Amino acid sequence: MGLVVNNDVAGAGVHALIVGVSDYLNLPDAGEPSSDETWKLNKLSSPALSAFKIFDFITTTGLRLPLKTVRLLLSPSPAEVQVEPRLANATPTRASRDAFSKLAGQWRKDASVNKDDMTFFYFAGHGTQRGSDDSVLMLDDFLTSAAPLNECFEMHNVKSGMAPTATRPDIARTQFYFIDACMDRNAKLRTFLNPTVPAVFGIELSEKDERAAPMVFSTVDGAIALGRSRKPSHFSQALTLAFARAAEEPDPVTGQWSVTAVTIKNALDYYYNKNKLGTLVTMGSLVGSPVIRYLAGPPDIDISVEVQPEALGLPCTIGVLDQDKIAVPGCNPGAKTKFDLTVKAGAYQVEVNAGRLTSNPFRSPLRLFNKPMLPPWTHNLTSLLRPPN
Repeated sequence: MGLVVNNDVAGAGVHALIVGVSDYLNLPDAGEPSSDETWKLNKLSSPALSAFKIFDFITTTGLRLPLKTVRLLLSPSPAEVQVEPRLANATPTRASRDAFSKLAGQWRKDASVNKDDMTFFYFAGHGTQRGSDDSVLMLDDFLTSAAPLNECFEMHNVKSGMAPTATRPDIARTQFYFIDACMDRNAKLRTFLNPTVPAVFGIELSEKDERAAPMVFSTVDGAIALGRSRKPSHFSQALTLAFARAAEEPDPVTGQWSVTAVTIKNALDYYYNKNKLGTLVTMGSLVGSPVIRYLAGPPDIDISVEVQPEALGLPCTIGVLDQDKIAVPGCNPGAKTKFDLTVKAGAYQVEVNAGRLTSNPFRSPLRLFNKPMLPPWTHNLTSLLRPPN
């Protein structure tokens, strides 16, 4: 049930659990009125597609270690199936509370064999908070029973249940958690006295928790996540870009470029700021900076270039050179004084040939780019120009 990848891997590997809930059984369709009885919530049309995008990435592009197991639970909306027909048969069961509990138990069991293994957890769907460290995530049969949170799970319970204990001394020590859900405090919660969430795991005492287990949330406490109708969410889009690009320096021994929890957070912050999403990614439980994958070479970096003033005189050509003074392929802005481009991480300089320059060409000092920069790389040439005719 839900085990979609089961590879025979010698040595360390990855155990993944990916959940995406859009088609909530007891919520009204998107766009329809939602009452207090349904917690002012509606069905969604992004989480299952978002989770499938993450699944696609880790199964086709890969992580630092080979995949051992992947468990996938999806409840897609009809709109998402239209966009991505593979969703219709991607998993044999819906993302119910019962199915989640069973798969989570199997996931933990598989991850308890080799401490050098790595776990990967991703959830997309509705969520809420009861306190500052109490994320409650809703599965597709939410509101089926009379107890309000019976068909939910607490993220804290799941993560605590993955700690090393006397009965699981060899559980994976590197664990990544990604949660794409609202973290606001739903007003309906205030009408209940201490509503409880059934535990997924019984929590055993852990004398020494040596895990590197970052937990990344798509938004801040008290805020709403940013889904997109019939498209992967901004968080899943930014996360896959981070997996592909978010390496900031090569390993001094191997030369490999490491994508770590910290560089992922930096890349997500850049994406959110660039797209003016109005919220922030949050990360907790970071111990060290665990590596999720390696890049074979320097990553792609998005940069913006601006040359001032606009009136540089004709003829005018502007370009970008690498550290060997070779023009960056595909960078042909012509006379544009402000433009965006993508380069490989490294050192670059701007070259300007313009009619009003007292001496051509102007070449800026080399600048190292090892991660995307939101402010433009600005060059003010006013003091180097002849007066206009």
